[in-house]
Amino acid sequence: MNSRDRVMATLRGEIPDRVPVCLHNFLPAAREAGVPLGRYLTDPAATAAVHLQALRKYGHDCVLLDLDTTTLAEAMGAPRDSAADGPGHIAGPAIANLDDVDSLRPVDPQRDGRIPVLLEAIRILAREVGGEVAIRGNADQSAFSLAALLRGMQDFLVDLVTEPDNPALARLLEVAHESHVAVHRAVREAGADFTSLGDSLSGPDVVSPTVFRRFARPYHERLIRDLAADGTTTLIHICGDTSQILDQFAEYPSCAFELDYKTDPLRAKSVVGRGHTLFGNVDPSSVVALSTPGHVQESCRQLIEAWKPGGRFVLNSGCALPASTPSENIQALVDSAALFGRYD
Repeated sequence: MNSRDRVMATLRGEIPDRVPVCLHNFLPAAREAGVPLGRYLTDPAATAAVHLQALRKYGHDCVLLDLDTTTLAEAMGAPRDSAADGPGHIAGPAIANLDDVDSLRPVDPQRDGRIPVLLEAIRILAREVGGEVAIRGNADQSAFSLAALLRGMQDFLVDLVTEPDNPALARLLEVAHESHVAVHRAVREAGADFTSLGDSLSGPDVVSPTVFRRFARPYHERLIRDLAADGTTTLIHICGDTSQILDQFAEYPSCAFELDYKTDPLRAKSVVGRGHTLFGNVDPSSVVALSTPGHVQESCRQLIEAWKPGGRFVLNSGCALPASTPSENIQALVDSAALFGRYD
C-alpha cells in the first residue's frame, strides 16, 4: 500500500496498513528550501518545489498544497498586504456596505488573482508524485469566512446581528459560496486527490453555535453534496475549540474534519470520528514547534491511541506549523505513525 492508497482508503472509511500522515507545513517547508515566502505565494514552480523537497526529506503520505487565507478574497477585490516574508492579510473590505454586494462576481479560477498559481503548482505536483502520494488541494475560505473578509469582519458580524434577514446578506454569502465551489472543482481538475477548506471565522471562538448553524453549516453541507456528486471528497478545517459544534459535524454528509488542538480529542472521536475521517490534532506550536522530538512522539502516541481504533484517522498538526518548527520535530511527528500507528 503506497502513501496515496493509504490516505484514500482512510477517507473511504477503510482500514489501511497504518495511520497516514499529512503535513500542514508550507511555512517551515519554504524556510527549509530557502524560498522566500513571497515567491512561494506567487511562483507555482517554487510552490511545487518547496513541497517536493519536504516530501523527499520527511516521507509523509499526504501533501497539503496551500497558499494563504487571502487568495479568494484578494481575487474578488479585497486589498491584500503582507510582511516582507509572511503570509498575506486582507487590509480592507471589497465592499463598503451590503448595498454594494451586486458589484461582486464569482471568481474565474483560471484567471483571477493568485488562484492560477495554486492550480499550476498542483499540476506540477501531480506530474511528479501523482498516484504515489496523496495531494490535498486547499480551496481557501468557505462562504462564511470569505463573506466576512469581503465585507469586513466587524461590519459582517454586525450585519448578522442587526440584519440577519437582509436579502443582500444572503446574496453576499451566495456569491462567496459560488466562488468557493468553483475553486474546489478547479483544484480537483488540476490533479488534487481531494480538497479542503478553512472556515475559522465561523467557529465557536468567534460566533455562537446558533450563528454557525444558520449561516455557515448550510454552505458546508451544500459543498459536500455537490462535490460528492462529482466524486470529490472534501475536508473542513475550523481553527480553535470546536467542541461546542461537534454534534453538528456528526450530522454532516460524509466528509473529513481537520480539528485544532483545542478541541477535545476523546469527544471528537466518539461524536464525529465514527462516521467521518478526522485529521489532526497535535498542537502545532507548543508541541511540534517548541518542544522536543520525544515530546512530539509522546503526544502523537497518545492521539494515535485515542483516534486509531476503527480507522478514519490521518495524523497531522491541528493547524499550520510555524515557520520556525525544527526539522527533527517534524520528522518525529511523521515517524510516530510507523512507530505507533500500524493496524496489523
